[in-house]
Amino acid sequence: MAKIQSGNWNDLPWMPNHRKDVDGKVLCYEKCFAVECANIMINMGKMYNGMPIGEHSHPHEQLATCLEGEVDYYVDGIPYRLTPGSWVNVPPHYPHYAHVYRSPGPCVQMDVFTPTRKSSSDRYKQFLKEEYGIDWDAGGREVPDLTSPKNPDQEVRD
Repeated sequence: MAKIQSGNWNDLPWMPNHRKDVDGKVLCYEKCFAVECANIMINMGKMYNGMPIGEHSHPHEQLATCLEGEVDYYVDGIPYRLTPGSWVNVPPHYPHYAHVYRSPGPCVQMDVFTPTRKSSSDRYKQFLKEEYGIDWDAGGREVPDLTSPKNPDQEVRD
């Protein structure tokens, strides 16, 4: 069963990512949305100068975009300087990390993942439930999965 859900990411709270704390100070926050989509998920991060580097990889394809601030985004050892409006894609299983060290303010980044990254969305849903009493899965509208157009007369685009 598919689900249609909408909202405004500005209304969602930032979840502290305590794995990135330095001397008790939180240097990274995140929020997820579009987690009800079958094949994509969006994760936003707010990262401060001095956030620890955490090289990692995952089986998901990722599009990293910068909305505010500056970050050097390393993919397979190559740095890409991201400023507002810029992006870099990360193929599945490639090592990558963000290095925030001279941003004029927090770097706000939006990542699009495909397929969905269940570990991130589950962690965010748990945070919403525990901290705000919000049951994410209770929202939206369940609709049947479609294997062909609902209206046979409509244009279908490839």
